[in-house]
Amino acid sequence: VLHRRHPVCALRALDAQDPLIPAAWRRGEVAVVGLARTGVAATRWLAAQGVAVYASDAADTPALRASAGRLAGPRVAIDLGRHDLARIGRAAAVVVSPGVPPEAPPLAAAREAGVAVTAELDLAARALAGTRLIVVTGTNGKSTTTALIGHLLEAAGREVAVAGNIGRPLIEAALAATPPAWAAVEASSFQLHDAPHLAPAVGVLTNLAPDHLDRYPSVEAYYGDKRLLFRNATADSVWVLNGDDPGVAALARGVPGGRRQFRLGAAADAWLDAATGQLKLGDRDLLPRERLSLLGEH
Repeated sequence: VLHRRHPVCALRALDAQDPLIPAAWRRGEVAVVGLARTGVAATRWLAAQGVAVYASDAADTPALRASAGRLAGPRVAIDLGRHDLARIGRAAAVVVSPGVPPEAPPLAAAREAGVAVTAELDLAARALAGTRLIVVTGTNGKSTTTALIGHLLEAAGREVAVAGNIGRPLIEAALAATPPAWAAVEASSFQLHDAPHLAPAVGVLTNLAPDHLDRYPSVEAYYGDKRLLFRNATADSVWVLNGDDPGVAALARGVPGGRRQFRLGAAADAWLDAATGQLKLGDRDLLPRERLSLLGEH
C-alpha cells in the first residue's frame, strides 16, 4: 500500500483488513508512551489510520504542551505529567518511544496486563513496507556509520531517510506522501527488543562490547537483543559484519543471507591496507585513508 511506486498518501485511513493495522488495534485503543518527537510522530501516524490513541508523558513542559496541542483530535487523548496505568493496561497495544526505559511504570503495567509493547521502529517497519531498510547496530560507531550511509546514498542520487536512534523517528518517513526508496536506520538494542517485524534489506553490525549493564542483567542479555537484528533474516538479506570481532561472528553464525566483511589490516570484502594506507574493496583500491576526515581507524 505504501510502496514508493504508488504515491498514495500515507496519511489515508487503511482498509480494516490491511495487515499493517491489527484488527484488535482498531477495536480498542493504542497507548503511546513518551511524547517527544517520536511519540508525536507515532501518534500522528496511528490517528491518520483511524486508530484511537491514548498518548502520555511523565513530563509536562511548554514544548510538550505545544506538541500535544498539534495532536488534538477526536481519536486522540493526551495526558501530560502522568500516565494512566489502568488505561494502559486495557490498551490493545503499547507503542514506546526509544527514550523510555524498559522498567518504566507504564511499560511494567502493560506487561503485567499482557499488553504487547512495540517499539516505534517496529511500527515504522510495518508502515514502510516498500522502503528498503539499512539497519545499523552495534556498541560503537552506529551514528557515524548511519550518517555516512545516508550521505553516500544521497550522493548517488537515491531517495533516502536517515532515521532511528540518530535523532529522527523512522515513522516520520511514513507520514510523507511518497515514502523514500531507502532508509538508513540506527537501531539500539532496546529498539530491536520490541521490533519483531523489522526485516532489514541490509543489516550492519559494527562491533560488540559490554554496555548498558545498568539496564541489562548480563552481557549475554545485551548481546541477545543485538542478535535480534537477524530475527527475520532470509536468503535475500545482506549482512555487513566486522570481521575482526569474534563476538560479531558468533552472533551471526547460521544466519541466512549474504555476508560482507570489513577488516583492519587483513584482506576482506572491504579493508584497510595498513602498509599502503589504502582503503580497498577486495583487491581493488578505493581511496587513500588520508582522504577521509573521519577520526580513528574503523
